[in-house]
Amino acid sequence: MSIIKPCECCGVNTASQRHHKFSQATRNRINYGYLLNQYPNIQYVCIDCHSSHANPELEHWSEQRFCKELGIKPRSKSALNKEIKNPGV
Repeated sequence: MSIIKPCECCGVNTASQRHHKFSQATRNRINYGYLLNQYPNIQYVCIDCHSSHANPELEHWSEQRFCKELGIKPRSKSALNKEIKNPGV
């Protein structure tokens, strides 16, 4: 059974796709695996809103924001270095 939800961008169409706020790039899949599919990282959208990643309503998170939202420590070297230089950001 699927749940029918309105698009989180336009609120008009039915959401038929999941947009990952923090990218599913290969390096991110290696570092974070199943965590990329956790609720805070998912935005349910319709195909019209998702077809253009330039849509300002689609959220795009940095690694720091992703980790903060999930309450985890960064795992990439670059994110760890940023955390050391700017703790709590």
